[in-house]
Amino acid sequence: MAEQTDTEAVKQRVVAIAIDESENAKYAYQYYLENVRKENDKVYLLHSVETNTVLHSSGWYSSPYSFDHEVLMKMLDDEREIIKRKLQKFATLLQQAGVDGTVKSIHAESPGHGICKAAEDIGATIIVIGTRGMGKIRRTFLGSVSDYVLHHAHIPVLICKHASDHHHDQHHDKDK
Repeated sequence: MAEQTDTEAVKQRVVAIAIDESENAKYAYQYYLENVRKENDKVYLLHSVETNTVLHSSGWYSSPYSFDHEVLMKMLDDEREIIKRKLQKFATLLQQAGVDGTVKSIHAESPGHGICKAAEDIGATIIVIGTRGMGKIRRTFLGSVSDYVLHHAHIPVLICKHASDHHHDQHHDKDK
């Protein structure tokens, strides 16, 4: 076998970790830290921004024929502050673990598409993502972000399923 050069031996991996405030995302991040992390990894915490609260707010419907520009701007400013606080919280996670990383917000038509696109843009070598553990029927009708990423990413994807979401053990406990 050929020997690795010093440059190849310390090549920095770029790790994209999908994060939100769910327990499953926190578990995936923790799993990365405890089982996958390498000292020289460059980590990007990718947060898919959802503006649903603004778009589906009753503020849009205060008048049947027009909307109040000031109300809309206030709603958008409030949403920006919420997003900013979330991103700061995620940055704190990186700092507490001593991880060389960046928090990146994603604005896309769907979280899965946004994660795949962001991973490509940053040159990620792996994507780490949690899963809600939905059954096949719910996943078929509701869709699954982790399923989308798994099938559309062009790099390896590590899906971290939290033990509390695993129903397999329940089916085998009958014999005990």
